[in-house]
Amino acid sequence: MPPLHPLLKRQLKRLGLEVECDAPDAERWRELVRRVSRAYEEHDQERYLLERSQDLASQEMAALYATVRADRDLLDSRVRERTEALALSEGRLSSLLSLSADWIWEQDAELRFSYFSDGIEAATGIAPTWLIGKQRMSSDAFDAPAEAIVAYEACVDGRKAFRDFTYGFTRPDGVRRFIRISGEPVFDDSGSFRGYRGVGRDVTQSTVAEQKVHELARFDSLTGLPNRNMFLGELDRTIARARRHATAFAVFFIDLDRFKNINDTLGHDAGDELLKTMAARLRGAVRESDLVARLGGDEFVVLLEGEADAADLSTIAHKLLAAIGEPITIQGCSFLVTGSIGIGLYPGDGEDAAELLKHADAAMYLAKDRGKNNVQFYTSDLAELAARQFEVESALRFALTRGELLLHFQPKIDIASGRMLGVEALVRWNHPTRGLVPPGDFIPLAEERGLIVPIGRWVIQAACRQIRDWRDAGFSPPPVAVNLSARQFANDRLIGDLGDAFSRYDVAPGQLEVELTESVLMSDPERAKQVLEQLHAMGVKISIDDFGTGYSSLSYLKRFPAQAVKIDRSFISGLPSDGDDTAITHAVIAMAHSLGLNVVAEGVETAAQLALLHKLGCDEAQGFLLGRPMPAADLAARLTMAPRPAVHAT
Repeated sequence: MPPLHPLLKRQLKRLGLEVECDAPDAERWRELVRRVSRAYEEHDQERYLLERSQDLASQEMAALYATVRADRDLLDSRVRERTEALALSEGRLSSLLSLSADWIWEQDAELRFSYFSDGIEAATGIAPTWLIGKQRMSSDAFDAPAEAIVAYEACVDGRKAFRDFTYGFTRPDGVRRFIRISGEPVFDDSGSFRGYRGVGRDVTQSTVAEQKVHELARFDSLTGLPNRNMFLGELDRTIARARRHATAFAVFFIDLDRFKNINDTLGHDAGDELLKTMAARLRGAVRESDLVARLGGDEFVVLLEGEADAADLSTIAHKLLAAIGEPITIQGCSFLVTGSIGIGLYPGDGEDAAELLKHADAAMYLAKDRGKNNVQFYTSDLAELAARQFEVESALRFALTRGELLLHFQPKIDIASGRMLGVEALVRWNHPTRGLVPPGDFIPLAEERGLIVPIGRWVIQAACRQIRDWRDAGFSPPPVAVNLSARQFANDRLIGDLGDAFSRYDVAPGQLEVELTESVLMSDPERAKQVLEQLHAMGVKISIDDFGTGYSSLSYLKRFPAQAVKIDRSFISGLPSDGDDTAITHAVIAMAHSLGLNVVAEGVETAAQLALLHKLGCDEAQGFLLGRPMPAADLAARLTMAPRPAVHAT
């Protein structure tokens, strides 16, 4: 019999059965069988539970593995997406940086450059590899305002962000550039400073443009001299220094004489050339430390610091006048230009910029009134004169709109017959409180302040209107002469103004005569010839006024389509006693007649003058002897009635 399992042997022993027994007790045998059966059942149960547990564990492990794999796949997908997005972002950034003027830079904790993106070499001309490992440039290398450098250094020293720090530098190839940088500090998780990162940009174009704008705001674009704004600022600073140190200084106010005539007749290009030349002359005639500025137009100022007596200042001023007065050639013509200088002294003539400049200006106008090309110091009497001139100018500006201007008419008489052949229209100003203002009190001022053109336009309209009114009243009006100033003759609207007046008042061009001086014609002979030919073609009569005081040349008289010349009153006044005046008058009459021109003598005041003029063959005369300027109503008494049309019986 084979050996039994120990477990079974123990069970048999407990039941009192011996293996060797041939006939076991039936009850105890059955008990054994039950125990063995139960043991098998328990074993089966345990095996089932074990297998079940293993199965559940396997299922759980499979589910966990599936979850882990899904999470891993999702993570891998996200990593791929993020990697692709990062690559795309880096590509975009790289592309944008390559297309823009910006570049990225980084520094370490020692402020050594550790990284540069593309773009810096194109802007600075410096290879990034040359800069890597080097510390930031010293502030001494920055070409920037001192306050901007201080602010930048304070940010870096305090480990703070800085924005838009702009500085200039010269590239290795000698090209001047301007850079604008912004940066912010980098800190690690513990708060330790790790360096800076930021962006840079080449801002040369915009910076140069800003500098140009700033320069234009301070300097005159035509002459390169400081302009009004810069001068006033420097004048304020000079006053502050003089007040602090109890010192004095002088301001010269300079105005070019008759500049407007040159500018209006030769054109703005010639005027600009003249101004540039005068600016250079003034700058060269004073010390380097003196300030020469252009206020506008033909007005210049010179600021001279330091103590100087009146004699020294007068010497300097006359040196400036000499520089101005040197001959100048413009457009092939030679000119002599003069200047008038007014001097204001600090603190005696003004303790602030506005007052000092105003008084120097007043002194300059006194210099003009006293014959131009001279120097005048400010005096207290000038304040009253300047105030009167300002008052007159202001009132004159309103005179046109308020209807205060009117015309008086002076007859021109045929010397041989005594018949009135024409009249000259002379503008008068009927001031509401002062009455009739003499022409000498407002015409020069109107010329100087640019009011003569609108006044001249009004004269043309008023003369044509009066011709119509005389005609409507039944008179036969004579031709009316009007004077054209240099500015009016140079104005492009002249022909249009005349045509408008003729059309509005139904006046034939032959009823109007224009008078121009020789100087107006000869300032730009070619343009004058063109304009006169236009006037002649319209039918307007042309007369050369003040003949004998200018060129008085046959060559230019032949070029211009004039019908008459007027001998200047300065020659007529010497007749008949002055032999030179008689000879000149005789020569002018003969010369004009040889060209087929009519001759009119101005300023005839005595019968002896008239008799000599008749003897010399002069055609017409004008002056107090023959009739003073008078209102239109008074002149009507000397006009002849227009012939009535014949009435025929039917």
